[in-house]
Amino acid sequence: MNHSTVLPLAVLPVALGLLLASGHAGAQSTSPPPAPLSQAELSRLVQQQALQIQQLEARLRAVEGGQGIAAGLPTPPAPAPVLETRVAALESNQPKLPKVSWAKGAPELSSADGNTVFRPRGRLFVDASSTDGSAVADRNVSGTEIRSVRLGAEGRYGTLGWVVEGDFADNAVAWKSVYVTLDHALFGLPADLTVGNRLNDRGIDGSSSTSNTPFQERNVVGTLMLPQRGLFGVGLTERVYGKGWHASLSVAGNDLSNAGTDNDSQTWATRVHWNPVASDAVTVHLGAWAFHEEIAAGASGVVRSSAIAGHFNDLVKIAPGTLLGAERSTAYGAELAGFFGKAWATGEWGTRSLRGSDASGRYDRDHEAWAISAGWSLAGARPSYTGKTGTWGRVKVADPVTRGGRGAWELKGRYEDVDYAELPSGGTGHAWTLGANWYLNDFSRVMFEAVRWQTRHRSGSAAGRDEGTTFNTRLQLAF
Repeated sequence: MNHSTVLPLAVLPVALGLLLASGHAGAQSTSPPPAPLSQAELSRLVQQQALQIQQLEARLRAVEGGQGIAAGLPTPPAPAPVLETRVAALESNQPKLPKVSWAKGAPELSSADGNTVFRPRGRLFVDASSTDGSAVADRNVSGTEIRSVRLGAEGRYGTLGWVVEGDFADNAVAWKSVYVTLDHALFGLPADLTVGNRLNDRGIDGSSSTSNTPFQERNVVGTLMLPQRGLFGVGLTERVYGKGWHASLSVAGNDLSNAGTDNDSQTWATRVHWNPVASDAVTVHLGAWAFHEEIAAGASGVVRSSAIAGHFNDLVKIAPGTLLGAERSTAYGAELAGFFGKAWATGEWGTRSLRGSDASGRYDRDHEAWAISAGWSLAGARPSYTGKTGTWGRVKVADPVTRGGRGAWELKGRYEDVDYAELPSGGTGHAWTLGANWYLNDFSRVMFEAVRWQTRHRSGSAAGRDEGTTFNTRLQLAF
């Protein structure tokens, strides 16, 4: 026998059916029987039928998710018309099924038309810190902490979006982002209105999540030049977006920590950013912000101390001194940044004027802070900047460790300075930070930082000049 004509066992029933059908038709017909098929013609016909069945089965497996292959069991052949019907039905229903995407590190569920979206979100920061060199022995502390455990969810239904997040940090649980947004048009431009508790729009670092900033903590402009209510506030924020720019205006009270037994402070704030140059090679960022607040009587935390050596060591801080009777404050600041391929540099400055009265009478006192930073991304990634909002974005890793690659490395440096000298018994200080980030993939990184700090206090156990070195590390997961 010629081996070229041997057929798979799966197609023998088809061949037998064709032969029987051919014989039955001949018995019923009064017309002369057709000429018998040659062995070669019969072989070609059966092979065509077998190929059609194989193609339909392949389409069926693709639509059904390859279940027959996953189960490790052979799929028995089915008649071509049956397979055609099944495949057509599944293919027609496929566009109507919900979709799942893992592009952001967590399963994002969306309807077939993309109108409804739901995604869990969260983060974990695990820190270690060690300080040495301070003349005040108590400041030389080492330890570990869970800097942040945050869980929440976000979703969208048409033009309506929402976010809910809770955070465990500093041995306390607090709500963070809890808001609803409504997309709309303003003067023919895309815009959104936020109602709820949302991060301030104030500076590059101050407006960015610490999951995305290059350093473990925001710079001193982002952490100190802020209203009494802090980084968050319950209120309204309107943002409008143009080509290479955005502007925002907000009015808000305190964050969710107000139990309803005291008055809220009220803050009106605005920010504008513009990218006069925006290309793959070079992007330039210019920005400015301002806010005015009416401070509730007896409010605490009007001025905050600066943890200049990192979050863990609460003893190495630049103290603002004691300021009583603050009634209102006005602040403003400026931003400048450039992104040049794999390199980047930023500069921020801010000042805040506090007005009120104490035992000595009326006062108007200022404090200010500024910071400059720069970095260089090695092979595997580029600095991530979001031009729509003028903030830091998520770094995209070309060769992730989780796929057998090397990840991506980034070198970084920063200098920051704080001046509380105009405040009663307020101090001054500065810090140099050098470090590196190792991005394992788009959603995780390991951070290394060495901080050389110096403080000058006018009172307390660390009065006078003091300096030291702090080493900080962090393992971060964020999705």
